[in-house]
Amino acid sequence: MMRGMKLAMLLIALLAPATWADTDGLDDKALADQSVAELRAGITDKHPATYMVLAARLFQQGDKPEAVKWFYVGQIRYRAFLKANPDLDPSGDPALFASLMESVGRPLNEYIGGDVDQWVATIDDAIDWHDSHPDGFLGKDQHRALYASVIAGLKDMRDEIAASKDEIRRQRRENGLENH
Repeated sequence: MMRGMKLAMLLIALLAPATWADTDGLDDKALADQSVAELRAGITDKHPATYMVLAARLFQQGDKPEAVKWFYVGQIRYRAFLKANPDLDPSGDPALFASLMESVGRPLNEYIGGDVDQWVATIDDAIDWHDSHPDGFLGKDQHRALYASVIAGLKDMRDEIAASKDEIRRQRRENGLENH
């Protein structure tokens, strides 16, 4: 698990200085070099990769439930950004998103899958956070329909997870993973 997180942080460290400086231009520090407090500061105006880096950092520090929430907030915002910009160079943001989904998302989902009720509640918390905070990077008002589509997809996944609780627990047991 931690190997994937380290890989994500390395990838971000290599790419972040040229691509994802703080949008207000005040902080050009690479995402991978920022503290949790620096990542959180003004996050609503930052590139969606920031949410994923924050999730990875929180997970590494042991704040796993909070990490999962930020991962899902980041997923909402990153998916919306990609949908709003379909002509992006596939080797840029689309590739980084895919890498972050694997390297950050896999260990977080493996962790949270051990408690399906908490998983469902955390997805709801992420949606609530997104709904109650602005998106200064992409803009929620300009992209209402796009965000509605992304949120609908996440809610569908949440509902599928809730409906599959017993099956998830069984599969995890068979695969030697912990259930809470």
